[in-house]
Amino acid sequence: MAKYSPNQRNKVLNKTQEVLYQKEFKQADRIYQQLSQRGRGQ
Repeated sequence: MAKYSPNQRNKVLNKTQEVLYQKEFKQADRIYQQLSQRGRGQ
C-alpha cells in the first residue's frame, strides 16, 4: 500500500467524501421531488 503524508491522505479522503455526499444529495433530492409531487395526503 502506498504511504501518503497525512495531508495528502486527508485530501484524498475529502475528495471521496465529497463525491459520495454529492451522490447521496442527488438521490435524496430526487426522492424529495417525487414525494412533493405526490402531495402531502398519505
